[in-house]
Amino acid sequence: MTKHLIEINNLNFKYENNIILNNISFNITKNENIGILGRNGGGKSTLIKILLGFLKPASGSVKYNIDRKKIGYLPQIREFDATFPISVYDLVISGLTNRKNLFRRFDSQEKKAASDIMDEFGISELNDKLINEVSGGQLQRALIARALISNPELIILDEPESFLDKNFEAKLYNKLKTLKNSTVIIISHELDEIYKHIDSVLLVEKEAKFYKDKNTFMKGR
Repeated sequence: MTKHLIEINNLNFKYENNIILNNISFNITKNENIGILGRNGGGKSTLIKILLGFLKPASGSVKYNIDRKKIGYLPQIREFDATFPISVYDLVISGLTNRKNLFRRFDSQEKKAASDIMDEFGISELNDKLINEVSGGQLQRALIARALISNPELIILDEPESFLDKNFEAKLYNKLKTLKNSTVIIISHELDEIYKHIDSVLLVEKEAKFYKDKNTFMKGR
């Protein structure tokens, strides 16, 4: 039986008098990876922030059939406050918490999970560095590690290729393939970058059109 992790119906969002999202409906289905495409400023990131509960829609509904603590999220790096006084290690391990319990103690298994994924992503030597002391590529790796550390049921990656070299980008997508119980949403404005890694396409340009089969989208280009 098909399991919809999130059901979005007739979603609308306005900022001041500008319509950002208009009457959007689609489902996020378990094990169906989605690419969300559209021009810069077209509403892609706004849609994701609504799904994560960071913004409230003007109207419409978002129904969750998933524990929201089981969502891993990579924000756009340019929207992340890199001046916040936190170490790379603490940033990564914070992916095992929720917003209401950011500074709890971690057990040995959780600490090992943080060390393991930092080693896998080639940033273990940055453990004690503050995030404002590392490069954009190193910070992006740490943010991705934070999004993946809990083996979330749903992974949302907003422009994951930013600041990454091609070798690490390939490593990231290989890593995602190993997460058999995770569904992945990738936000991008470049289909060619993500085409091999998705099943469906949501094209967002104020209104949205959902293509369950990415090949159907390709035929209409």
